[in-house]
Amino acid sequence: MIEIVENYENYVNSLPELISNSYYKAEFFMQKLGLKHATYYRKLRLKNFTPSEVKMITGLLYPEELLLQEFQKSEEDIKAGKIVNYEDFKEKLRAKYNL
Repeated sequence: MIEIVENYENYVNSLPELISNSYYKAEFFMQKLGLKHATYYRKLRLKNFTPSEVKMITGLLYPEELLLQEFQKSEEDIKAGKIVNYEDFKEKLRAKYNL
């Protein structure tokens, strides 16, 4: 358990560098996180993003991994039989959007 906490702390400490090395500008992160300019830079400097903000930043920094995770979840759902017939799906959409 201690190792998990240490790894998380190391990751949070490395976020400023990861963000600066990304292709995105600071305004992109500010907009996605819903933070004002001063708040964003304070959190970046002090490395005190909330866990939900860290999760969102991670998703923005590593979208490929997030997509792969979703694909794996989808495959598990298919194997478990959690699927919907296409015709049933169309009917639900028609009912939902009054088409």
